[in-house]
Amino acid sequence: MRKKNDVLFASNLKMTESLKAELVEAVGTLFKALLKADAANTSDALASIIMITYILGRKLGLDFHTIDLLARKKLQTGMIESDEKDQWYEDMNQLMIYMGSRKR
Repeated sequence: MRKKNDVLFASNLKMTESLKAELVEAVGTLFKALLKADAANTSDALASIIMITYILGRKLGLDFHTIDLLARKKLQTGMIESDEKDQWYEDMNQLMIYMGSRKR
């Protein structure tokens, strides 16, 4: 049984390292797309970053719902700490509305 657990751990570690590399690559792709003002590649890179982040979190023991809850909590904290005139407030507010409207 221990050998099987060791193999699963090693496999999970390899997958985690691969996801981290994919995340760094996606961020690099995002930066390049932003430099070129390429909307299609910017959107694609952002979608990749979101997807990889959720999967990486799952591999690290977090379920998708927990990640969503923590993101909402961070948004709430950010909105409380910022002024309604703050440049980020409206974006955080719109994201909070969007996250609240998504079906579970």
